[in-house]
Amino acid sequence: MQSTVHLYNVALARLGGEQLPRNISSQESDAVGALCDNLFPQVLDLTLTAHAWSFALKRVFLAAVPENGPGNALYRLAYAVPSDCVKAVRLAGGGVNRSPAYVMEGETLRTNERQAVLVYVARVTDPQKWPPAFADALAWAMAAELASAKLNDSRKQNWCYQNYKVALGDAIARDRATQNPYAPVSPWQAARFGTAMPQPERF
Repeated sequence: MQSTVHLYNVALARLGGEQLPRNISSQESDAVGALCDNLFPQVLDLTLTAHAWSFALKRVFLAAVPENGPGNALYRLAYAVPSDCVKAVRLAGGGVNRSPAYVMEGETLRTNERQAVLVYVARVTDPQKWPPAFADALAWAMAAELASAKLNDSRKQNWCYQNYKVALGDAIARDRATQNPYAPVSPWQAARFGTAMPQPERF
């Protein structure tokens, strides 16, 4: 996808509507462009949270934060969640096929892991980093929102939403096809279980 304006125009084309000039920006007075800009952040976040997209995955060491309240008896350590995190996937570590337990409390992640490494879906706003199948699903999601917000057409909104679900399923299947379905086998696991097939890694 070349730009967010290109995405908007694909969505508008699916509604049989007007097209935006390529140099439109959120600061300009174009009503349709402003509407698209207002809808886009939520539509993007909702589509990103639908799956652990490989193009949006990040892995970071979390920074500990001081306690400002009574704390949590079950999860004693608190860490700051990255500002671009739209979906926590798992904590890395904890041994073979085991992800450390954690709980989200607002913008804080709580766990008992002393070196917390979070795998998460980041907010990727650069259209050139979106795979084509993801961008296609995103355009259908935008079209569904515009069908309601711009046209007030519930039938067209439902039609776009059904197409979004189909496109989203295809994008998820394509993304999963690029991933190794099995977790790596450690020397400890190999010694204990021999040549048994490793279990798929759970995100």
